[in-house]
Amino acid sequence: MAAIEAYAAEHGHDLVAHYEDLDAPGLLLYYRPGLKEAINNIKELEDWEVLVVAQPGSISDTDSAVHEFVHKLSLYGNRLESPARTWEDFLAAMRSYRRAMSRR
Repeated sequence: MAAIEAYAAEHGHDLVAHYEDLDAPGLLLYYRPGLKEAINNIKELEDWEVLVVAQPGSISDTDSAVHEFVHKLSLYGNRLESPARTWEDFLAAMRSYRRAMSRR
């Protein structure tokens, strides 16, 4: 949480909610109750712009799930940021992954 707070302060983000599911399995997004709540807030409340996570693995242990989440956020006009990875890095990785999958 300290890393998230420091990152948010450095980048001018106000923390408006806190989600945590440290003991949840990391493979699928919907097994993570904290992340599921954040997703519902995107759909229902849309009162935030940036979801700051401590590390990309906080979303999922699989690249495909992270890229799907980044895609979903981009559709709603929200962003994912981390001290380890910027939104632009997340977007570039998602686009690269989607291009690679379309070639299969």
